[in-house]
Amino acid sequence: MSAKIKKTIQRTLIITGVVCLILIVTAVIVMSNDNLRFKLEYESLNRIPYENGRKISVKIPWNNQIQYIEGEEVLKVLKTGSGVVYFGYNSCPWCRNIIGLLIDVSKKNHVEVIYYVDIHHAIDGITDDLKEILSEYLRENEETKEKVLAVPDVYFLKNGKIVGHHISTVESYKNPYQGMNQGQRDELEKIYQDLIEEMKK
Repeated sequence: MSAKIKKTIQRTLIITGVVCLILIVTAVIVMSNDNLRFKLEYESLNRIPYENGRKISVKIPWNNQIQYIEGEEVLKVLKTGSGVVYFGYNSCPWCRNIIGLLIDVSKKNHVEVIYYVDIHHAIDGITDDLKEILSEYLRENEETKEKVLAVPDVYFLKNGKIVGHHISTVESYKNPYQGMNQGQRDELEKIYQDLIEEMKK
């Protein structure tokens, strides 16, 4: 093998190693930083269509107040914490329609943290305890009559007491694949605003 080919292979290996290292460092930073992780998790689906061909784009600010919680930590926050608790998941069309507004209203009102509970990953093993804490707020399944957690479901806490709750969007909003009109956005913003004010009393 010629010296020129050896140098080319060495350069390629060095460049590949540096690129891999950069990707690993970036992944570690993102995964250890909840607000960046949340932004990437939600925005990564902007170009992926649902089965009906529709896409729902969201824009999440870099400096959002999202903090992931899961398992026993969810129960602890609900029993003792203060702040906003958001139950949802990134591909839920209803969730994608409310999350930007929830972040904006919370930020305007200086809410320090929005606890994020990804219902597909964060509530394993605590379902019964969670249902007990949230029982009066959960929806009833029409067929089974069982209490279920429907999303987006947002709770407003003060010292472990639920002082406000809102599920879904607004009554007039029926199709999550079409964005809310300004009137619907204003209505939902007022709901969140009023509930945050209750939390701050």
